[in-house]
Amino acid sequence: MLNAFWPLIGQDGLRCFSAALFYHGAMAVGFLCFLPALLARGRWRRALHPGVAGPLFLMSLLSGTGSLIYLLALRYTTAANAAVMAQSEVLYSAILSTWMLRESVLAPQRAASLMVLAGTGLIMAHDLGSLRWKGDLMIVLTPWMFQISHVIAKRLPKDLDPILVSGGRLFFSLFALAPFSLWALRHGPNWSWSAPALRVLVWQGVFMNALSVFFWYGAIRRIDLSKATAFLLSYPALTMLLSWCLGRERIAIAQLGGLAITMAGAYWLSRLARAPRGSAGTVRTT
Repeated sequence: MLNAFWPLIGQDGLRCFSAALFYHGAMAVGFLCFLPALLARGRWRRALHPGVAGPLFLMSLLSGTGSLIYLLALRYTTAANAAVMAQSEVLYSAILSTWMLRESVLAPQRAASLMVLAGTGLIMAHDLGSLRWKGDLMIVLTPWMFQISHVIAKRLPKDLDPILVSGGRLFFSLFALAPFSLWALRHGPNWSWSAPALRVLVWQGVFMNALSVFFWYGAIRRIDLSKATAFLLSYPALTMLLSWCLGRERIAIAQLGGLAITMAGAYWLSRLARAPRGSAGTVRTT
């Protein structure tokens, strides 16, 4: 459910901050949420071990870059479009989980993934006459960064708990994102110290960069990556509803059609993800 708010919070943040500075500042807020737990039970020392620090830094670089592209895309497209277009991640998840993690992917799961892509394609086709297509395309082409980052997380030592993985990734993000923020500081930076702006920064840091990250790594450390990704596919409807209720945009027929197709595929995927392995009538591919 938390993921439904990222396009809306992101839009608010871009009104007050440069994208890189907003995301970097929110990462710092998220890291501070984990700092007390990182300092306990030897987590901090373990996170700085070269065998753990290297993968965490690479995860931070990939996920941080992908998130920045998502934020920048919001300058062109709408919150509802962004939420639906981000569902293309499920196809990247199926491909990379099969290739890099050797996870079994059901043949029907591939068909359901194509439904998700058909819904996103309908929205993009509708937006070809406006600048929205640029933001839509930026989001569609980005999820491979998140998925490779998630594959690395799956390969971390089994004794690392979600607090260490989440807090460590946020810590290394402060360094991985530094070049983007330095570039922003040299090219007309935008930063506001107003109470509403700082409130949005804290919301992004606490909810999107701390709680959401913690729940995500807690999930993918326990279940298949392709299945965990499938469970995220229910939030675009809530994003679209919130965006409409808040007066952020008027929802077009193409958006509703794309959402319906995407959600149908997402519902199918979620059923497949919950089905026991080896259930009758399923076909496995590796």
